[in-house]
Amino acid sequence: MTMDYIRAFDVELDRPVFYAGEMLTGHVYVEVEENMRLQNIKVFLRGKAHAEWKITRAGERRTMKQDEHYLDERMMIWGKEENDSHQGIPILSRGRHRYPFHFQLPETVLPCSFESKVGNIRYYVRVNLNIPYASCPQCIRYFTIIGPHIDCVDERFLVS
Repeated sequence: MTMDYIRAFDVELDRPVFYAGEMLTGHVYVEVEENMRLQNIKVFLRGKAHAEWKITRAGERRTMKQDEHYLDERMMIWGKEENDSHQGIPILSRGRHRYPFHFQLPETVLPCSFESKVGNIRYYVRVNLNIPYASCPQCIRYFTIIGPHIDCVDERFLVS
């Protein structure tokens, strides 16, 4: 029943490509037809490498997997935490809502986004609408990390 109230739900990034150390910015867009109980809206910043390959040992075929996490941050952009039970569940008013968010990407060298048959490095923003006593819709937007950022007029790169 609650899901019927949600007319639109999306996450928009201000750009599709970022360098390590930059500010990732975007907006969450929610449109609801009626006032609805909504515990909170949380945004998660994730980045991970995933590798998977098959090996055959003594005639037995096995799948090997390995994951490595680079980013794992979160922020609440609307509502309140689940364990804050003093006042009850907040109500999101009917209409269109647009909530900004931002994450500072670490200055450390993040591996570039990458796709292949045996593995990938992916970065994404996931948004969860935490609806009490219902399945919680989520929206994911992938983005690309490239780098490192090189200044071509830096003296190190100028040759006479």
